[in-house]
Amino acid sequence: MKTKQPFNRFLLVNFLLAFVFSSSTLLGQEKNYKPVEVLGKTVVEVNANLGDMVEVVYLIRNNSLDDFYIAQVQTDCHCVEAVFPKLVPRNTIDSIVVVLNTNNIPPGTFTKKAYLETPDDKVVELIIQGNIKVVRPIVKPGTKPIIYKPVHIRLNNSEGPRSAVQWIKTNHDFGYVNAPEPARTKFRIENLGPKPIEIILVEPGCSCTISEFTKGEILPGEFGEVTAAFTTKGAFGYFKKFIRVDLNDGRTYQLSITGNVTPE
Repeated sequence: MKTKQPFNRFLLVNFLLAFVFSSSTLLGQEKNYKPVEVLGKTVVEVNANLGDMVEVVYLIRNNSLDDFYIAQVQTDCHCVEAVFPKLVPRNTIDSIVVVLNTNNIPPGTFTKKAYLETPDDKVVELIIQGNIKVVRPIVKPGTKPIIYKPVHIRLNNSEGPRSAVQWIKTNHDFGYVNAPEPARTKFRIENLGPKPIEIILVEPGCSCTISEFTKGEILPGEFGEVTAAFTTKGAFGYFKKFIRVDLNDGRTYQLSITGNVTPE
C-alpha cells in the first residue's frame, strides 16, 4: 500500500514567488525594450551664425533580430535634410546625419526636427535647437567691407566615442591695440574624458589671422593650445576674426578674437 506524500506548502510558495518574480522581470524588460534606439541625446543645442552649415550625427542601434529598413526620415522644414542608411542590419550600429542650412532660417531662436519611425511603430524625434545670429560686415574707411565667412559645424551626438572637453575661453577681446603691435592670445582646451583627443585642423577666417596649435594627442587631464595672432599693421578700428577648430572625433568649434586697432 502506497503512502500519500505530505503536501509541501513551503516548496509551492517558493515556486509561486519565483514564477511571479521572473514574470515581472520579463515584463519589465519587454516594457523597456527598444528594437531601435538612438545612442545619446536626441536634442542638440547649437549656436551658429547665419550662413553656417550645421551637421549633427546621431548614432542608432538595431537591437532586434531583424534587419531594419529605413524608407525615409521626414523633416519639419525644407531647411533640414536627413542623410540615412537604407538598411541597418540586426545587432549593428549606424548613423543618421541631420543637416541644417541656416540660410533658410530667420535669425533668432529656432527648433527643427527630423522624424525616425522605428519597427515598433513609434516615432523618434531628432531635434536641433538653438540660436542663429547675423554677423554684420565690418566696414573700414577706404577699404572693402569684411564679410563673415560661414563655417561648417559638425557635431557628434553619440555618448560613446567622444571625450568630454572644455575650452577655458572661446573669445578674447584685446581692447585697444596700437598698430603695428601684434595682437596675440592663446586658447586652451582641456581633455576631461577618459580617451585622448587630437586637434586635426585650425583654419583662420582670413589671411590677416595666424594660428598655431598643439600637434599630436592630448591625453586625459591634459591641455592643448590654439594660438591666434592678428596682424595689426595697416589695420584700423574695430575687428572681429574667427578661427575654426576641428577635433578628430568630428566636433567643430569656433573661436573668435575682437579688438580695436589704433593706427600708427
